[in-house]
Amino acid sequence: MKTRFGICPMIVGCVATADPLRRYARRPPASCDMLEVRLDLIGADNGSWKERCAAIRDKGMPVLLTVRSAQEGGEWRGREAERLALYLAGMPYVSAIDLEINTRAFEKVAQTARRFGVRVVGSFHDFRGTPDVARLVAIEARGRRLGADVVKIATMVQSSGDLARVLALPAQFKKPVSILGMGPLGAVSRVALPCAGSCLVYGSLGAATAPGQLSCRTLARELKRWGVRN
Repeated sequence: MKTRFGICPMIVGCVATADPLRRYARRPPASCDMLEVRLDLIGADNGSWKERCAAIRDKGMPVLLTVRSAQEGGEWRGREAERLALYLAGMPYVSAIDLEINTRAFEKVAQTARRFGVRVVGSFHDFRGTPDVARLVAIEARGRRLGADVVKIATMVQSSGDLARVLALPAQFKKPVSILGMGPLGAVSRVALPCAGSCLVYGSLGAATAPGQLSCRTLARELKRWGVRN
């Protein structure tokens, strides 16, 4: 299976501090297919992050820019206008952005991204539990209407019923989705969901940036073992 990003599933390595970003600008890591730059965690006190993103991208590794809001588990607590300005400033330097579907300006940002040739991951996070399938299907449909190329749904797995729902979710959709189960009970889904059609799987390159996140190396090994990656 292929997506507009390339091979599927792609392992996305999460960068949460400035030092690895500086290091990967010189030599991208071999254990992932794409780098997610979590600017809400790294900080944007100077403009060097843009040049480092461009350097990584120019070395052949796609860069996904994320400035996650505190309302959906991130560390951005500043003004919304400033957060959106960071996305706009980063578009000439990255391959894709991740913006929450519930963001008021999502459609306008997605339209701007399209002009830059930047792909849009429309994301939804629930850190309390896993909503019912009907609500998740409605969230995916809304993300598509607003211009998402990939819809990402990450929910906390609190029970076997939650786990069953997230494992069945990729089959509900015809367009690219990234489904993630969070928490200890959701850890198994980090490997099972890419096998079921989830196109992006997120792994750590250092400390985990989400509950239940596995390392990129572990993901690569397990997905190879299950025959969904070379």
